[in-house]
Amino acid sequence: YGSRESSDILGEDMLKQWAKDQPEKFKSIDVLSNEPENSGYNGERGFIDKEKIQKYLPPASLGNDVIIFVCGPPIMYKLLCGPRDEKEVTGILGELGYTSEQVFKF
Repeated sequence: YGSRESSDILGEDMLKQWAKDQPEKFKSIDVLSNEPENSGYNGERGFIDKEKIQKYLPPASLGNDVIIFVCGPPIMYKLLCGPRDEKEVTGILGELGYTSEQVFKF
């Protein structure tokens, strides 16, 4: 989940609860681009990129067992999966082999 700062994480409590209740099915990783260095935050920093996708997401080869949700500003769609109004998956997720059956743009 990409945000600028920890205070910007929408639905944080709900996401953490889902991850706790369904650890074999749901994982939430926060990636913060502008979190102050002295905040005590120990998670990922920067932006959601190819390395983080490969580190945290299941491989596309798992087929129907993989669901990825993409939501954000147009630049995020462009980099990760292609325009929201196009079914085809391009960008980093397309390069890694994810399909339109696995990637949901909303």
